[in-house]
Amino acid sequence: MMGILVELLLSLLLLRFFDKKGLSVLGWQPSIKRLIQLIIGILLALSLAVIFHLVRSSLTGITWQRNHYYPWSVFLDGMWWVLRSVLYEELIFRGALFYIALKKLGPVRGLWLSVIAFGVYHWFSYNAWNHPVQMIFIFLITAAAGWMYAYAFIKTNSLYLPIGLHFGWNFAGSIIFSEGSIGKHLLIPIQDPSFQQNDLVASLFMVIYQLFVPAFCTWLYTRKLQGELVYTKTER
Repeated sequence: MMGILVELLLSLLLLRFFDKKGLSVLGWQPSIKRLIQLIIGILLALSLAVIFHLVRSSLTGITWQRNHYYPWSVFLDGMWWVLRSVLYEELIFRGALFYIALKKLGPVRGLWLSVIAFGVYHWFSYNAWNHPVQMIFIFLITAAAGWMYAYAFIKTNSLYLPIGLHFGWNFAGSIIFSEGSIGKHLLIPIQDPSFQQNDLVASLFMVIYQLFVPAFCTWLYTRKLQGELVYTKTER
């Protein structure tokens, strides 16, 4: 929590210094519209992530068993961990630095800068250095996700929708399907030893689906959201 508070303080200082603005430009103020965007983002990403994990399971021979020992305290701790990690990443990549990049570089360059930075960042978080194939795979899927979150911010002028999308996807992976670094949660994976897995098909599905999700969400933004690319490059 302290790290998020430090991020907010640094964000405020950066916005004051570069644009003489406050945190309000990040769309933090709650409203009915923004809360609806948050809920829609969570439900949309959660649904798409559940489909992803179930299809991938059928391709890899994984079945799921309910975690019979799963107290509420573990669930709440896991929820808090996911929320903290999402807020941490959103404040870095779709927060003050992104807003300043949009204003100084324009929406197109600012968007691509955020997308590339988000992809490269995950090389470090997944410890993928010196593994070129893994680095390419990680960059593709995380940069695509970064596009989905960043473009959501541009279209809504708020962090509510990107936070909802990010939280819904991570919640499905970490809490529902026990994927990640926080241990066993709702469902526990069981590998069928007799299953003959086609690694190429499974890998292609993972890449294609995780590229499809941002493309689908971008299509939804274009059709359903009324926001415009209001950020223009600041003249020097």
